[in-house]
Amino acid sequence: MAMYCVLHLILVATCVMYSEVKAGENKILDNLLDMIVAIKSGSPNSGGNSYRPAFTATLSTSPVTVSGQFIPKFDNGILNRGNGYDPKTGKFTAPKSGLYQFSFTIMSNGGSDLHMGVAKNGKYLISLYATKTHGDTGTANPVLELKEGDTVYLIHGASATQSMAGHHFSNMSGYYIGE
Repeated sequence: MAMYCVLHLILVATCVMYSEVKAGENKILDNLLDMIVAIKSGSPNSGGNSYRPAFTATLSTSPVTVSGQFIPKFDNGILNRGNGYDPKTGKFTAPKSGLYQFSFTIMSNGGSDLHMGVAKNGKYLISLYATKTHGDTGTANPVLELKEGDTVYLIHGASATQSMAGHHFSNMSGYYIGE
């Protein structure tokens, strides 16, 4: 009989704990859903608003010879929400102040190494490098704080003439994270 009572108590405790865990899981899911709705609706509580600049552009021509302070013009615009990216200059100009996430990928065309860098307002910040092996890539994924009007772009980072692959392998993108 004592064993039966102990087993019964264990069963009741397990049921109570299970219901508390389920309630906690539901609360977590509810909080996540609230956050998603706030982000999608542009609520100030989400750390942003409905205007979120974003862009993605690729380099369609190949090969591209780069030398000096060459700035590649990623000519194939896939997305340009907010019109911050200019394919004529190869530069992104921040339409609003805040934090931005960027992604840059370069691909060497073979025959020479490829040195590029991420620049903000003319200041070289981060280096990208791809070896002379055809198809080697270099990437950078910086988070940058920008003021409205700041520019971000890739710039050639070597004195030698080098070759960059296009065919949409070399690309850049960025998006507004929040204030």
